[in-house]
Amino acid sequence: ITSISTAAQQIEVFSRVLKTAIAGFLQSTDDWQSSIDECAKMVCHGQHTYVYSLVLLQVLSRENKGGSNMRRLAQEITRCAQQNRHDVTPITMALNGAALHPQALQALSSMLSRNALNPADITVLYRNYNAPEPPPLDLIRTPQFLELLVDSLFKPGVKLNPEHKPKYIYLLAYAASVFELGKKSLNKDELKMTMQAVEKVHTICSTTKGSTELIAELNTLYHCIRYPVVSVGVVRWVECTVTEPSYFKLCTEHTPIHLAVLDEVVTCHPLLHHKVLQLFIQLFESKQDELEILVQLEMRKMLLDRMVNLLSRGCVMPVVKYIKQCWQRGDTDISLIRYFVTEVLEAIAPPYTPEFVQLFLPIVENEEITGTMRGDGDNDPVSEFIVYCKAHYMVVH
Repeated sequence: ITSISTAAQQIEVFSRVLKTAIAGFLQSTDDWQSSIDECAKMVCHGQHTYVYSLVLLQVLSRENKGGSNMRRLAQEITRCAQQNRHDVTPITMALNGAALHPQALQALSSMLSRNALNPADITVLYRNYNAPEPPPLDLIRTPQFLELLVDSLFKPGVKLNPEHKPKYIYLLAYAASVFELGKKSLNKDELKMTMQAVEKVHTICSTTKGSTELIAELNTLYHCIRYPVVSVGVVRWVECTVTEPSYFKLCTEHTPIHLAVLDEVVTCHPLLHHKVLQLFIQLFESKQDELEILVQLEMRKMLLDRMVNLLSRGCVMPVVKYIKQCWQRGDTDISLIRYFVTEVLEAIAPPYTPEFVQLFLPIVENEEITGTMRGDGDNDPVSEFIVYCKAHYMVVH
């Protein structure tokens, strides 16, 4: 098929192309984001392709095996449509069973269409989800709504009316912790604890300013970070804080406390690895012109330490791929690549996957990067790694 326009005119042809795109998404591991983007571009070609594809994914999402993957793909496609300024709220609402709950439907649709929360609609939802027979959970698990809730509770500078704040906390905790047992029954065992954790960390994020104050709150933060929804909020809070233009200029510690908190998030929640890595990359590539050159280098080394920690927690290929790109682009100080290699070689031990060797060995073998790290014999970490890989793996250059 040469163009989506051609495929979109015939349902059989479009179905085959869509099937191929979905299969590509299911088979991709590290590069899943580009698979999603490719699939979304095709689905968002027109209104009819969007509705047809989303209905199909909705049916597939009910399958016991792999259904959650289909729901995730549908949510990512919806996000892409929103980013392209399409208001797909009516379609989302039609597919998630909202029609049986007109009050909740009206309140949620109003906020999603405007992409902003308001106390009146939040109050309607709060009342509905406190009722003896609440609307389905999927309704408030719409990613756009959850992101708006997270922003309102964890983004620095957002002011919530104290009277309505508990409702925001309740809805976020409810969406994150309650689950359905069959058609009529709900398990709310973790709701109260989740609400308390969200409230504690919201208070820290909305009032704490300096590192000294934050250190006093670390125990509470580390305890609450075990709740996935709190970790999502913490990542958002840290992201907004550390991307402030003068953050690193005013920072006095070698490792800023906000980034140290992310190390704990990475330890507890593998599903947030991608999000945290994206933030590290954004900071690593940011222009820190207010800092002296040597201070900039130290800051980037500190970020590489965070990436090596990510790698040690299982986020291996995405981290090594990124550093390899930095090396190949030639826009990163070679001493930083050398530092990364040194830290990784200290952290790893065989056996290695062939994919890892294929990616990492060329960096280690490069004379410019590791020449000064090698001794006369084969006893240094660089030589040991190269000798081991040559003996145990077929390496394609």
